[in-house]
Amino acid sequence: MSQHPTDGPIHEWFSLSYSNYQVLHRSLMQSMPLDWQQRMVACLNELRDAFEHIEQPEAFKVEAATEHIVNEMTEAQLEEAGIEDHWYDEPVPEDLSPFDLAEWKAEHEKPEPTYYDRDGNEVDPHSRVLLPAADPVPHYNRGRTYIEPRTPQPSA
Repeated sequence: MSQHPTDGPIHEWFSLSYSNYQVLHRSLMQSMPLDWQQRMVACLNELRDAFEHIEQPEAFKVEAATEHIVNEMTEAQLEEAGIEDHWYDEPVPEDLSPFDLAEWKAEHEKPEPTYYDRDGNEVDPHSRVLLPAADPVPHYNRGRTYIEPRTPQPSA
């Protein structure tokens, strides 16, 4: 029985991730040896030509990020991600003295908060979210950026 193409090397390369895209740094690719670049461009052209009949997005927005598990995030990270943690199933009374408020919170606080995104949808506390971060790979700078690759050297 033959293997289905979707179970092939690309699927295996992505491993158990849920990634839908592979983002490649232009700076790194243009720093590879010319024979590698030629093979890469040939593969990219072949891919483009094979699926020119499929509607494609006009553009993509890609940004560097760090990955965080929701229930391990700080308050600042939750705020940056637009996630709210709700520790109470009812609104916190506003007219209580500090002592009574502390007592009310101790009585009504849940063991774990419920998390909600910007749209009010509940978020799984174990899910992963991305926060924007600086990209450590230099910008391609109109083709001038070169980063020395560590490629196997041909034996003499």
